[in-house]
Amino acid sequence: MRESRTGPRMHGRMIGGWLLALGATPVLGLAGFESVSRESASAPSPTKDIEQFLSPSVTFVLTEEDAAQVPPSEEVTWQLHAQKIASLQQIDDCTEDLLGSTVAMVEAASEGDALAMASLGTLYLLGQECSPKRNLTWAVHWLQRAAALGQADAQATLGFLHDSDALRLVYNFTAVTFEKAKAMPLFEAAAGGGSMYAAMALASKYHLGLGVKESCPASAAYYEAAASAAIAELEPKRKKSVEQSNPIETEHATLLHRQIEPREARGVMDVSSIEYLDYLAQVGDLTGKVSMGHIYHSGTHGVKRDKVLAKHWFRSAAIAGEPTAHAALGMMLMRGKEYKAAIASLRRGAKLNDPSGWAGLGYAYLHGAGLPQSDERAAKSLWMAARSGHLDSIFNLGVLHMQGRGVAADAKTAFRHWSIAAEFQHPQAQLLVGRMALRGLEVRKDCATAQFFLKHAAEASPTLRSLLLVGLAAYDAGRPQRSLMHYLLAAHAGLEAGVHNAAFLLAEEMPKLRPAHRGPFKERAAEYFQQAAIAGSMEAQVQLANLLAEQSRNYQLANKLYTEAAQAGSRDAMWHLGYNYMHGHGVKSDMSVAWQLMRDAGMQSKHAKLGGLEKVLFGVVRSVYEARVFIMVLAMLMTAVATNGNPFGRRPDAGIGEAPEWHGDDVDDFDDFD
Repeated sequence: MRESRTGPRMHGRMIGGWLLALGATPVLGLAGFESVSRESASAPSPTKDIEQFLSPSVTFVLTEEDAAQVPPSEEVTWQLHAQKIASLQQIDDCTEDLLGSTVAMVEAASEGDALAMASLGTLYLLGQECSPKRNLTWAVHWLQRAAALGQADAQATLGFLHDSDALRLVYNFTAVTFEKAKAMPLFEAAAGGGSMYAAMALASKYHLGLGVKESCPASAAYYEAAASAAIAELEPKRKKSVEQSNPIETEHATLLHRQIEPREARGVMDVSSIEYLDYLAQVGDLTGKVSMGHIYHSGTHGVKRDKVLAKHWFRSAAIAGEPTAHAALGMMLMRGKEYKAAIASLRRGAKLNDPSGWAGLGYAYLHGAGLPQSDERAAKSLWMAARSGHLDSIFNLGVLHMQGRGVAADAKTAFRHWSIAAEFQHPQAQLLVGRMALRGLEVRKDCATAQFFLKHAAEASPTLRSLLLVGLAAYDAGRPQRSLMHYLLAAHAGLEAGVHNAAFLLAEEMPKLRPAHRGPFKERAAEYFQQAAIAGSMEAQVQLANLLAEQSRNYQLANKLYTEAAQAGSRDAMWHLGYNYMHGHGVKSDMSVAWQLMRDAGMQSKHAKLGGLEKVLFGVVRSVYEARVFIMVLAMLMTAVATNGNPFGRRPDAGIGEAPEWHGDDVDDFDDFD
């Protein structure tokens, strides 16, 4: 819930260790900054050309992103809605404006407006939460007309329909014939017109050799175009967080399986979750206060944005001594030009070793906001945050090294900082690392490395993540066809979760809707599982093996896949391999090997499909196995009680020194590094 955090705390020491291991400039210590800055003042920067090409920028700016604006006209409103719908995005706010926009789109489309045609076609094809009705005939009609006029988003969506044959597959729609050979020309035209989805689809094809000759340079070039568009698309969302950082999201990556937990058990934020957090905040829980502060500041999870309430909850938590609340409040105050109070809050957070407090001080020095402008002191403060694992600070140190601000201008050092941030899923860093590796800018030219990071940067796109989230929400709501349509879109853009989940729905859900097509559904499922497995998904490899074992009884190939996945650490694969040893499927029956494998797997697999007496027996065995842990814990508790809570016979305070004392509060020279 701490949306302003740039990286999980558990990675802090690891990232700091990487910085030290890579020999980043701040390893010299704080005094090292002084000598470096003096040198950089006289020596010309050898990285100016690279800096001008990459144009990196510090992630935090003082500009208020929601400054007073003139309300858009009705024509601008429908065009904004149309652009979002045509590019496969969901409309966030279901208001009367959307209804009015839809009417305007119909009128504009009848007059020959290509954008209106594309948006209507996508609206009829996929629906929106605000407008769920579909009309596949009209969808194809408007998409074809818009594509003929060169509208890039319509060309991309029509290319997907040709490439996947999704309308026949999902809805048994046969009024229009789709041909796979027509997909590539449409994707290429759409990518040339600026469609991010088309660029991702082409990048994935060249990456895996799907229908084209595998080509790393071509794949990386398309991924670079998609990644640049994704970072630009991410900007408005990023600026709504307190630190203007990339929000931490994981729900979109959820993989479907036979024993998936209900939505509420997965910790998904819904109305009841928000109400519970609000209750915690009201009764004084610090985590609840900070969480509600972030939610109100970003306006996410169905909560209307309210920065006054955000500031209230941060201030309340800060008064109680919560370090992150001090930092968040300080950054809000700094953007509101309440500089004196902002610096006081940021210093309190830094004193309590909160990395965001140090980062905020760095931004204050960098922008001269309440503190004298000083690139050197900004770099020192950001280093203090970076060594605790603050991803934005690590990235921003790279920016300063590339620009030669406060530290030596050095593209290689900038690349090292960005590489660390990129490894921990920082999209802006992934884009820059990919671009440098692709061209060999002050680093070894490596297409595979560039391809890897550019792909991950592109996958940060809110549009692509939205496809996965809509697919998951539709599955939870019991709407497998809507779910499959969105997962197929994600799959043909190369998103592994989309490929995996589309295969799962084809194998498990679609045969229930159309039993007569069970065979073709399973065949397509195997194709998608194989594609995901080739891309490195162990989950997909296990499910592909299950499909081979259940559908064609090809136990030998299934066991080979299970063995490879088990060697890579898949506990589910161990269980299924043990099951086959138990029953002699494709191998000689061996109960000792079976028991060993199943025990190593924790006596369970989320992909298991058991029934009847076998289900009961395995349930009992698993309960007995899990009871061992309970018995061990109970024995430890009994031992603790018998020894008066001190089973090792040591004084409780043995080896612990005097508690440190804190003297004073906010002294003006707290961040005077000299």
